[in-house]
Amino acid sequence: MTDTPATSAARIISIETSVPQHQYTQEQALAFMKAVPSYGNDERAFLDRIYPPSAIGCRYSTIADFGRSPEEYDFFSRSADLLPEPLLEKRNAMYVEAAPRIASEAARKALDAAPGVDAQSVTHIVSASCTGFSAPGVDLAIQRSLGLPASTRRIHIGFMGCYAAVPALRTARDILCADPAAVVLVVCVELCSLHFQLKPDREQMVANSLFADGAAAAVVVNPMRAGDGVETQTGAGAGFDLLDFETALLDDSEQDMAWTIGSIAFDMRLSAYVPKIVQKNIQPVLNTLLGRNRLTQDDLVRWAIHPGGRAVLERVSRGLGFDPPGLEDSYAVLNEYGNMSSPTILFVLRKTMEALRQNAQPGPVVAAAFGPGLTVESALMAYTEGTEH
Repeated sequence: MTDTPATSAARIISIETSVPQHQYTQEQALAFMKAVPSYGNDERAFLDRIYPPSAIGCRYSTIADFGRSPEEYDFFSRSADLLPEPLLEKRNAMYVEAAPRIASEAARKALDAAPGVDAQSVTHIVSASCTGFSAPGVDLAIQRSLGLPASTRRIHIGFMGCYAAVPALRTARDILCADPAAVVLVVCVELCSLHFQLKPDREQMVANSLFADGAAAAVVVNPMRAGDGVETQTGAGAGFDLLDFETALLDDSEQDMAWTIGSIAFDMRLSAYVPKIVQKNIQPVLNTLLGRNRLTQDDLVRWAIHPGGRAVLERVSRGLGFDPPGLEDSYAVLNEYGNMSSPTILFVLRKTMEALRQNAQPGPVVAAAFGPGLTVESALMAYTEGTEH
């Protein structure tokens, strides 16, 4: 390492996750989709090409219908053709009921795991979500559920998609730069499966094969606070120092990934060119971030890349010039959960933090996520084992 990055004003001291109760394998998902009456032989053949090699083992959903018999469906129509499809009003109503529940569970677990922090010490919530709307929103529901102070300041990041956790962490860092005594709770929650649609559109079919539901929360504090007043215990004060961030809007890619409100659900635009665009641009983007901090790829102890899909991770490996084992945390999350949009990178960072803690391996880590725009949001972090006293 040529130079040590500057000390951070913000440290992630805990990351925890939550998923809905309904789990289904990728094989079950494939069987469900192949049984859709409106799909012909071409559509079923396409499903056989995208589901088995997806690198996804299982996913979680707020919807209970996967794995049930049609006469037991609650979300989809019980008619022979599964029509009419659920309307946007029903989908959003399920979001309003279910999203606060799993978001609050992740947040509660994150607070319980954060040394020296409790609900009454939280000063700010930064929430992110793009799969539903309500006012009051999920941020207020989290505040009420956890019994946070009435004075807790809330910021909601909406409709940014898969990369939203990175701006949420950047906002937490900015808050702590302005107020070192702050305690920031970052919460991302998405119920992507609510927007599954049965139309024989190939981009929609790919989205159906990838996306799932989940929530993740992180507690971010001033690093000096991370150890203050905490009794001696393994890992007390350890975490990721947030050192620097980089945002890049890639040229001529705005139409390749988009998320819009359709007539019956939110519609995903997911071009087959997205992985290639990521491969072409990932190294220049991260070179900017690393170069500004006088680091190179060889200085990193771990990577945390958003697992948008198997093709995305493979193209990231090619773009950065290393073999897939450098992305073991990303592949593990993809296999166990699928793509949950904004919480997914926090699921990866949780695995990364656990691995570095077990190996007592401090050092710099780069996290990166991709989303509508096409936008790349990246963060330079440094894993530290805690504050010395």
